[in-house]
Amino acid sequence: MAPPLVFTSIGASMNAAVRDVWASNFDEELSNLSAVLPRYPCVCVDTEFPGAVHDSNLPRYMRGPRESYELVKRNVDDLNLLQVGIALSGPAGRFPIAWQFNIRGFDPALHPHAPASIAMLREQGMDFAMLNEFGIDPEDFAAGFRRSGLACGWLTWTAFSGSYDFGYLAKALTGGQPLPDTLDGFLALVRRLFGHSVFDVKHLARCCAMRGGLEQVATALGVKRAAGRAHCAGSDSLLTTDVLLLMMHRFFRNVDVLAHAGTIVDLT
Repeated sequence: MAPPLVFTSIGASMNAAVRDVWASNFDEELSNLSAVLPRYPCVCVDTEFPGAVHDSNLPRYMRGPRESYELVKRNVDDLNLLQVGIALSGPAGRFPIAWQFNIRGFDPALHPHAPASIAMLREQGMDFAMLNEFGIDPEDFAAGFRRSGLACGWLTWTAFSGSYDFGYLAKALTGGQPLPDTLDGFLALVRRLFGHSVFDVKHLARCCAMRGGLEQVATALGVKRAAGRAHCAGSDSLLTTDVLLLMMHRFFRNVDVLAHAGTIVDLT
């Protein structure tokens, strides 16, 4: 059973740093993350990937959870994970460092992608040649994830509009296997990999009458990006964490937030 969610806004506005993790410093940074995990047991994950190459004939507002999952599955199955950002928080607030794990295996000349997404990621500083030469092997990432304590089952996991984040992470942790055929199978896999305390910060924002993407919600709350740039996994995981901390402090102090566990936007 996961520990109860207790957050304060302490540390939400602290200065922060994003630490890039490559194959060469993977073990060292994983040890650093593991050392603080018991005191900061809320993990916020963000992923970067090469856009979407599949779309639906149905407009988004007409898609039900199963139609939405079918689209997530088609894209995740066919595309590569590029980055995983992890920021930590807990009763004392947000840990001042986020980790940005750079994953190898994607070549824009060989693998499917959305050209506009690749152009945008390049503008934000992603170097695909460096990623492929110095990045972490996906199998090593999966093994390290389990070794670090991130797979212990008692942590709280969060993401902003997390269907793709949990989808790509699940794919990485199952050796690159296709996602389950059914939505129920996927949600069961998420519970098996991450436990029962999985929260979508976009869903929580909607409960507070806030709409839009991460930047819009952060602006509405007056939360500024603590480090890095948008569409970089480490920076976005930090911003999501700071948004979560402020929402918990402002809107959920006397509310049972555990009632929202397992609700992933568009999939439930």
